[in-house]
Amino acid sequence: MIIFFKHIIFLLQRTSAPIGALVLFVLSVNAQQNQPTDTLKTKHLNDAVVTGQYGENSLKNSVFKVKVIDAQRIQQQGAVNLKDVLANEINIRINQDPSLGSSINLQGVTGQNIKILIDGVPVIGREGGNVDLTQINLNNVERIELVEGPMSVNFGSDALGGVINIITKKSVAKTRRFNLGTYHESIGQYNIDGGLNFDFKRTQWQINGGRNFFDGYNENEKITRFKLWKPREQYFADVTVSFSGKTGNWRIQNNWFTEKVTSLDSGTVTPFYAYGLDQYYYTTRSTTSVFWDKKLKNNFAVNIIGSGNYYKRVRNTLRKDLVSLQEEQTTAAELNDTNYFYLLMSRGFVSKNKNDAKVNYQIGYEINHEFTEGGKIADGEQQFTDYNIFASTELKPTKKITLRPGIRAIYHTKFNAPLVPAINLKWEITSYLKLRASYARGFRAPSLKEMYLKFVDPSHNVQGNPNLKAETGDNLQLFTTFEITKQKHMFRFEPSLFYNHISNMIDLAMVNAQTIAATYINVGEFTSRGINFNMEYKTPVYGIQAGYAATGRNNSYATDNKFYTSNEVRVNFTATHPKKNTSLALFYKYNGKLQAYQYNYTNNEVMLGYINAFNVLDATISQPFFKKRLNTTLGVKNILDVRNVRASIVGGVHQSSSNNAMIAMGRTLFFSIRYSINQIKQ
Repeated sequence: MIIFFKHIIFLLQRTSAPIGALVLFVLSVNAQQNQPTDTLKTKHLNDAVVTGQYGENSLKNSVFKVKVIDAQRIQQQGAVNLKDVLANEINIRINQDPSLGSSINLQGVTGQNIKILIDGVPVIGREGGNVDLTQINLNNVERIELVEGPMSVNFGSDALGGVINIITKKSVAKTRRFNLGTYHESIGQYNIDGGLNFDFKRTQWQINGGRNFFDGYNENEKITRFKLWKPREQYFADVTVSFSGKTGNWRIQNNWFTEKVTSLDSGTVTPFYAYGLDQYYYTTRSTTSVFWDKKLKNNFAVNIIGSGNYYKRVRNTLRKDLVSLQEEQTTAAELNDTNYFYLLMSRGFVSKNKNDAKVNYQIGYEINHEFTEGGKIADGEQQFTDYNIFASTELKPTKKITLRPGIRAIYHTKFNAPLVPAINLKWEITSYLKLRASYARGFRAPSLKEMYLKFVDPSHNVQGNPNLKAETGDNLQLFTTFEITKQKHMFRFEPSLFYNHISNMIDLAMVNAQTIAATYINVGEFTSRGINFNMEYKTPVYGIQAGYAATGRNNSYATDNKFYTSNEVRVNFTATHPKKNTSLALFYKYNGKLQAYQYNYTNNEVMLGYINAFNVLDATISQPFFKKRLNTTLGVKNILDVRNVRASIVGGVHQSSSNNAMIAMGRTLFFSIRYSINQIKQ
C-alpha cells in the first residue's frame, strides 16, 4: 500500500498542478476555505471568517472566538513571515532558535499541539516537534484566523491547543492584477516577490513567487565565518487556477517552498592544515490541493478539499579546505541524511446553513494517510492512517442564544482514539454585550518521528518509542465581548478566561547518561490557566489596541504542584492622515518572566528554568503614491535593542544549558516598496 501512495505523491510533485490535483481529487475531500472570497465586499473583508464555520460567517456571528489579523496589519508591521506577525499577539510566546527557526506557545501549550493550516490544508514538516514559523511567508496572504483551544472536532489530531488558518488572496473574475515588491532590512535581509492575476477563457489564474535571503548575523563582527544566526536562502512560488460552472466552484492550487540553511564552523587551523566542517540543511515543501464547493437547494452546500503534501529534509556535512577552498562531502553516515514525509489528506462536509433557521448542522469526514522514509527512520519507512467522521449542529432556542455541540469519532491504525466532543455557547445578552463559553476535548496522536526516529551523531542519540500513548486534553474557555459602534467609531472590550489540561504529555527523557541515549516517553500531566483582557478603539483616522494576559503553567515535574505565572502586555497604535493617506504605526509588547519546571537530561534531575522579562517596540510609517499604486513602508524594529536576556535554560537532548536566551538580533531598520496595478474588465 505504501508503494501505491508514493507513486501518487511522485505524480503530484512532477505533473502540472491541474493534472496532479485532479488525480488527487479522486482520492480525497474537504474544505475549510470553502467559497471564493471575491463574493465578499471589500469593506467587510475583515469581518468575514471561515475557520470552523459552516460557510462564510461574520466575526460577530461566529460561535467560536476567532482572532483576525488582516493584510493591512501585516503590511504596517513589516511582517515577512508568520513569526514576525504573531510575535506581537497577546497570549502567544515565540521561541527562537538560530538554527531550527521559530516555534510558538499558545495559552501555554507548545507548538506541537498547534495546527497550522493554509486555506484549511495542514502544513507538514515539524523539526523538534514544531513547524518553523520563519518558513511560512506572508507575501500572498489576505488574513490570518486564529482560534485558541482544542479544535479537534473540526480539524482532528494536532489541533489540541489551537488552530492558525492562513487565508491566501484569491483570483477575482474579470480582474487583472500585477504586483512587485522588495524588502530590505539592515541586518542583512534582502527579499523580492511578485504576483500576477489574469483571466484565460473561463478560468482565473494566479501566479506568485519570490526569494528571501538572510546573510546571517553575529554580535561579534570580528567573527566572519561562524554565524550564530544562520544564513538562510528561501525560494517560494504558488500557482492557482479557479473556474465555476454548473458542477460548482473549483480551485486548484500548488504551493512550493525550498530553503537552504548554512552552518559554518569556526574552522580548525594547525601548522599542517586548515579546514572547516560545514553543514548545509535543505528543506523542500510542496502541496498540491483541489477545492470544490457547490450550493444545493434548501440552503444545503457541499464542500470538498483534497491535498497531497510532500516534505523533504536533507543534511549534508562537507569538509572544506580553507586554503584551496575545495569541498568534499564526509562519508560518515551520521553526518549526512535525507528524510521524506508525505501526507495525503481528505476532508469534506455537507452543511445546512440558513441565517434565521433554528437548526443548522454539518456532517463530514476526514482521512489522513502519513508515511515517511529515510535513514533515520526505523526499518527505513513507516506509516499510519486515521479515518474520521464528525458532526455538529447549531441550535437557536431563542434569537439571542446559539448552542453548537459537536463530536468526532476517530479510527487510528496505531492508537485507540476516544470520542472527541465539544460544545460552544454564544449568548447575545444585549445588542452591546455577548458571552461565549466552550468546552472541548482534544486529541493528538504521537508523530511518526516520535515513534520511529533514530537520530544518532556525535552529539545526539535519540530513539523513537513505538509504545507511546496518545495525548488527550480538556479545555474550558469563557469570553465576554462588550462592543459599541456608533457612526464611524468602534469600541470593543473583551475579558476572557481559559483552562487547559493535557494527559500523557510526550517529552524526551535520558535513558543512558554514558551514551547520551534518550527516547520519547509519556511524562504525565500538563496544565495551563489564564486570564486575558483586550481592548480596541477604532475610527477612520486612528486606532488603539491594548491587551493584558496572565498565563500560569504546571506540569508533572512540579512536585509542589505550583503554578508559575507569566504576564504579557500589548499596546498598538495606528494613525492615518485622511487626505495624504500617510500612516503611522507603533507596536509594543511586554513579555514577562517565563518560568517552568524542566527535566535536566545531563544531571538526570528536575530544575526550575526561566527566561527573564523583555520589551519589544517597533515603529513604521507608510505612504502610498501614484493613486495608491506604489506603497512604501519605512520602519524600525526592536527599537529597544533587545538581543539576549538573562535565563536559566536547562540542557536537553538538542541543546546545551545556557544562562542567556537569544531573543533578537538588535535594532534594525527596514524599508519595503510594492507596486501594484489593478484593471477591471468592462
